[in-house]
Amino acid sequence: MLPADLSIDLRQLVMTIANTVDLVGVDDVMHGRRVGMLAREMAIRMGWCEADQLMLYDAGLLHDCGVSSTRVHHRLVIDLEWAGAEEHCIRGDELLANFPPLAHLAPIIRYHHSAWEWLVTQSLPGNTARFANLIYLADRIDVLAAPYHADQSVLSHADEIRTRLASARGRLFSPELVDAFELISQEEAFWLAMQPEWVQQYQVEMESYGELKMIGWAEFKQCATIFSRIIDAKSPYTEQHSQGVARLSRHLAEKFGLDAITCEKIEVAGLLHDIGKLQIPDEIIEGESALTAHEFDIMKSHSYGTLQVLKRLHAIAEIARWASLHHETPDGHGYPFHIGGAELPIEARIINVADIFQALAQDRPYRKSMTPDQILAILQERANLGRADPGVVRLVADDLAECHRIAICLE
Repeated sequence: MLPADLSIDLRQLVMTIANTVDLVGVDDVMHGRRVGMLAREMAIRMGWCEADQLMLYDAGLLHDCGVSSTRVHHRLVIDLEWAGAEEHCIRGDELLANFPPLAHLAPIIRYHHSAWEWLVTQSLPGNTARFANLIYLADRIDVLAAPYHADQSVLSHADEIRTRLASARGRLFSPELVDAFELISQEEAFWLAMQPEWVQQYQVEMESYGELKMIGWAEFKQCATIFSRIIDAKSPYTEQHSQGVARLSRHLAEKFGLDAITCEKIEVAGLLHDIGKLQIPDEIIEGESALTAHEFDIMKSHSYGTLQVLKRLHAIAEIARWASLHHETPDGHGYPFHIGGAELPIEARIINVADIFQALAQDRPYRKSMTPDQILAILQERANLGRADPGVVRLVADDLAECHRIAICLE
């Protein structure tokens, strides 16, 4: 049985994916939003049709959906050209190609770091080369301008940026697009619009722009799987973590006797629970020793980040709450909300146990994976201390081998 009453605005979903992707920027969470804005505004000024303008905005928002690593993101936003850039383009294409509501963006994302001189030799359909190259140009405009936003000195560097991009005319970028950029960027407003407050205002205005399109539960669940793949790609040590948590959460919910619709929702909450972890620096995720107090404080922010990203999707408010409470504990000493006792829903308690189980069943930089018996011993100790739900832990004990198989995603 599926949650038949769920309907989500596709534009809101695109914005949510964009905000998720932008988390990887850590210190600059506006890159995708600026690229989308720049691409759309240039398309408007070049007289391209309204449908193409909106598509380019969405492509700009999501162009880096194949990036999960903060290290990779750093390279992408400091170098005009980088030999390793194509990997995230391929991954972004793979993530969206089989998701019908956004599949039309996949080819643009696939080629958004491809040089124009190469693109024109390919037999790409329609305007794929032109659209992808505009995203590439908008992306590099933002990369070159970004260092000057903090002290508001971008106008002083506009000529320098124009000159640098003009030097790649016909090689990296289409002459048509470079010429349009040089003309449009003579206006101070072009550069001033990239300030954070105006980018946010632009996004708010775009949230209600265009035709209203709704998606149902099946498509949203498919999109949640895309989210989980973005999250789990952050580190080789977290591969399939979210999917393992989702599957184990559903299994335990079914064993607990929760209804079919709740089991569906708890599975999706498991897929989404670690969205906020995208903003955690790779060095902390992959640290080979115990976290310092400061690093642990940074790590604690990820559950809160999950809630902040998901709460714009009002139709899944319940799912967002369960996902964000996955580090809360019955004794009220978890984080980041210190919710415990009767206030802590069983769905969050189940995800908490599933999260711990799956993490312990995987290798980490500082330890090898644990055996099912070792994992159960830790869960039982946590239950005795009020740090895990005893009833959920008993379900694990009664079905240990199957829980382990599900957690590590064995078929």
